[in-house]
Amino acid sequence: MTHTRDIPQSFWRDAQLPWLELRSTWRSHQAYKLHHHSQLSIGAILEGETCCQCGGKEYLLNSGDLIVIPSLSPHSCNPVNGRFRSYHMLYLDAQWCLDHLPELSCNQQLYPRNPVIRDPQLFQRYLRLVALMQRKQTTQITDAAQALLRSLPLQSVKAEHLSPTSAYLRERLQSSLVAPPSLDELAYECRMRKETLIRNFKQDTGLTPGSYLNILRVDYARQRLRAGDEIADVGYQSGFADQSHFHRTFVRYTAATPRQYALGQSISDNN
Repeated sequence: MTHTRDIPQSFWRDAQLPWLELRSTWRSHQAYKLHHHSQLSIGAILEGETCCQCGGKEYLLNSGDLIVIPSLSPHSCNPVNGRFRSYHMLYLDAQWCLDHLPELSCNQQLYPRNPVIRDPQLFQRYLRLVALMQRKQTTQITDAAQALLRSLPLQSVKAEHLSPTSAYLRERLQSSLVAPPSLDELAYECRMRKETLIRNFKQDTGLTPGSYLNILRVDYARQRLRAGDEIADVGYQSGFADQSHFHRTFVRYTAATPRQYALGQSISDNN
């Protein structure tokens, strides 16, 4: 079994381009739990195949395919029959995307007409952007990213509105990462059975309250790691009881260790 710390992968970031992040992974068998990102995610399969669940549907992706995943859309992309795959995943800040697509910004939510894109020219445009990033040609990256964004078959849709109960639950969890209320407490506050609360929240968001809280914590941890905070401090600040719990949860949702993510590269370290 390949340990997460041994998977060749890297994370590209630039302080001058805070709206952009790239993750590159090679020959990985690592699976992910259902999760979401606050950014628009654009994946490119370089080698092998992967099965992506997104929007309640399942898609089989092969080398040369692109996939566009809306912000806050629960998804997972996992290996097929245990075989490895290599891929890039580009993350574009959702507001940056709207700012550069003014004709689509009226509804504040961008969705692809079809998540899977099989277009060799668009795939090559994606790879050229990645090459600019790898060569650190910062001045050209913004233009290339804007050109890629405008080439995607995106449409503007109205953001889905949560039920009042789910909106309340989401706000309570967002404001209580370190000491969140229990489901029993939330059920009491919402005047409904715990099982009903969980079922309604999952219907509205595609996630259980527990998974949603973990995603919030991991997202916050990623922000603090990018800012250069110490890993031990980040785990505590994000609401994890101990480093072991922080490490396991971070790996399950990102397929990277906190240290890998902080350093932006694959290393043999289990912290």
